[in-house]
Amino acid sequence: MLSQDTITIKGIVILQKFSEGSKSEHDAIYLDTGTTKFRLKRRGGNPFYDEFLHSLVGKTVVLKGKITSHFFEITEVEEIL
Repeated sequence: MLSQDTITIKGIVILQKFSEGSKSEHDAIYLDTGTTKFRLKRRGGNPFYDEFLHSLVGKTVVLKGKITSHFFEITEVEEIL
């Protein structure tokens, strides 16, 4: 599901293994919507480690961005308190 348009999604930010058991295995940041998990990356950000995204782990957020072939590429973040 690729999206050329900006969409808005809501969920909980989680830390989970990506590509477990392979040479590419690493901890990655995902948004869990309850029905789908999106691997997250900020537009122009580092796909392997982003301090800002790590600070959101465990928090509920609303994200705006686009779905690419590998990530939900974030353009805006709103933390839900």
